[in-house]
Amino acid sequence: MPAATRSTRPLRHPARPEEILGAACRAIVERGFAQTRVADIAEAAGTSTGTIHYYFDSREEVLVEALRWASERLFARVSASAGASALTRLARLLELSIPYADPEERGDEYVLWLETWTLVLHDRARLRALADLSLRWREFFSDPVERGTADGTFRPVSDPDVVADRLIALVNGLGFETAVGYPWATAERMRALLLDFAAEQLGVSTQALDQAMRTERR
Repeated sequence: MPAATRSTRPLRHPARPEEILGAACRAIVERGFAQTRVADIAEAAGTSTGTIHYYFDSREEVLVEALRWASERLFARVSASAGASALTRLARLLELSIPYADPEERGDEYVLWLETWTLVLHDRARLRALADLSLRWREFFSDPVERGTADGTFRPVSDPDVVADRLIALVNGLGFETAVGYPWATAERMRALLLDFAAEQLGVSTQALDQAMRTERR
């Protein structure tokens, strides 16, 4: 990118990076990354293409940063239960992992992950950013599993790290099926499968975990 593009702030409405990324999420989820131009993002943000280029080197950088922005918002929702019991924290994680569980939500994070995975397959320089987000998500799962094991809430069938990885694998598999819209993949089915599997892996009663998940759903 020419240096002048980055050094001169556009004169039109200088949208903040957060506003641009929120608009980018909406545009990419609606159109797909391949069909989303910088002009589309600028229009959605109510700003100019020059403003987009001032903050971001490329359309691809916008996609990766949009995923990071959406993920940080999700991480903040998960962190809201940081002081709760291990069971409550895990229940919150599982509920927040289900796309379309709330009729007002569209599972945007899953769509952004799919688009970014496709990008990274052909642009390996961006793999690190994606891996960092995945590792943070893994920590959110492993922490309550480890704490719950230590305080006796859980009696996992295997090492806590292994159980956390299994839970993440199931969340990913079911979550992306649901986000894509397979006929058999519904939020209700995903919740039921997660509930049964998590209870089995953690040695906790299905009823206790179900009640905790229902509480987090409210």
